[in-house]
Amino acid sequence: MKYSLKALLLSIMMCLLQFTGNGQDPEKKPGIISYYLDCEDCDFTFVRQELPFVSFVRDPQLADVHILVTNSNTGSGGDKFFLNFIGRNDFKGIDYEYNVTTSQSDTDDDIRKSLLKMLKIGILQYYSKTGFIDQVNIDLEESENRKADDMTIDRWKKWVFSIEAGGELQKEESQNSFNLSTSASASKITEAWKTSFEGYYGNDLEKYIDDDTTIVNKQDDIEYSGYFVKSLNDKWSAGIFATYTSRNYMNLEHKTGLAGGIQYNIFPWKECNRRVFAVQYWAGVNYFDYFEITIYDKLYETLFSEGLQVDLELVQPWGEISVGLEGRHYFHDFSKNRLTLESDLSIRITKNLEVFCELQSQIIHDQLYLPSGDASREDLLLQRRKLATTYEISSQLGLRFTFGSMYNNVVNERF
Repeated sequence: MKYSLKALLLSIMMCLLQFTGNGQDPEKKPGIISYYLDCEDCDFTFVRQELPFVSFVRDPQLADVHILVTNSNTGSGGDKFFLNFIGRNDFKGIDYEYNVTTSQSDTDDDIRKSLLKMLKIGILQYYSKTGFIDQVNIDLEESENRKADDMTIDRWKKWVFSIEAGGELQKEESQNSFNLSTSASASKITEAWKTSFEGYYGNDLEKYIDDDTTIVNKQDDIEYSGYFVKSLNDKWSAGIFATYTSRNYMNLEHKTGLAGGIQYNIFPWKECNRRVFAVQYWAGVNYFDYFEITIYDKLYETLFSEGLQVDLELVQPWGEISVGLEGRHYFHDFSKNRLTLESDLSIRITKNLEVFCELQSQIIHDQLYLPSGDASREDLLLQRRKLATTYEISSQLGLRFTFGSMYNNVVNERF
């Protein structure tokens, strides 16, 4: 009986795979264009409702036009979306690119309507090359009846400010905790300059009561940073960076840093929505003032360091890849170094199968801040101090498999 059940399940799986892999794709009527919308931030249900006459498919291999949508953060706290229309089959080589910029105050409905408007413009370009354009009505007007010579005055001179504060309180008979965090930022981003200042303060207080014993865990975290980045040309950039940190978990009463760096992107920065291959070098000085004497018998010290970082980002119809590799060391002792690798990969293997992988890893040999002496059991359980380690690794690997109708554009939101 067990064998029969296994054989039945195996037969069903083989039939599904054979059906999805060898099934014939439905034929299209002449003049109909198929589109594949490759957009994580788009409301696809809304798009299909507003464009019921547009044939969207779930498999990019069946599409006549691949619509690839990516986005980047703007200096005002909003997003800039890049819509790339990539022609395939009879439209191969006919490509278009459009931009949509949203503000920090825009609602989700505002954003999806702005994206829909630009999708209509791009889709219309391809319909204009077929007889289907005769069946489309076009109505063009300015929403607020403004004139072309209307001027916009920016009272803030492109500066954007943000303030955030929050707290959390939890209390029980044998334990209680309190958390407070505040942050503030000011930034100004133009084509020529990128300026930013950020500040953060966090406080965590925990108390555990056991009979007549009270264990207290208090963590303070203060961080300030500021930088100025100058765009030298379409590939080169230079910057100055300043930081301040105070964190008892890391045995840092005061840490002040100042560094300068230069960056080169193999591709022009105007193509950053699709591809980035940048190399960055920096060098600087840091002053350390510790809460406790370190394992190297230091209570304070001044150290010079340098680092080299390589970043690769590609967003293509076949998938996405993002890899960052950074190496840094101190000048007084080259053995005090750190190598950091961060990667995010998503590749479409077949029309139904996609593999994704995320990896964050560090090789650590620069924990100069570790306090001398052994950590107590309370320190270990409450994570009150950073422990010595030579590496840190986290990863995720998975597969995505989809199958079914490629041409189902019906929307049904019941229940």
